[in-house]
Amino acid sequence: MISRRNKIIAFLIIIINIYFIPVSVSIFLSNGGPEGVSYLILPFSILINLFFVPAVLSFKKNFEQRVSRINEVGIGLIVLILILGIVSVYI
Repeated sequence: MISRRNKIIAFLIIIINIYFIPVSVSIFLSNGGPEGVSYLILPFSILINLFFVPAVLSFKKNFEQRVSRINEVGIGLIVLILILGIVSVYI
């Protein structure tokens, strides 16, 4: 049960990174966009990108137990960032 849940969380982190890795790269390449405003998004994007490697490693047998806690923290962080983004739009 826990192994299945960890694989689902790892898969969600990989899917989210499919969007956030190109966003991070485009921010670097465009020098932050007009007036460097996109640099405000960059710390959150990089935090999400950091969980990509443990998510990929969680599919290997040797790393399942080590990475399970990292994946749980990662999904919590991603949910928190999304909630903060939604709240900041409406404030």
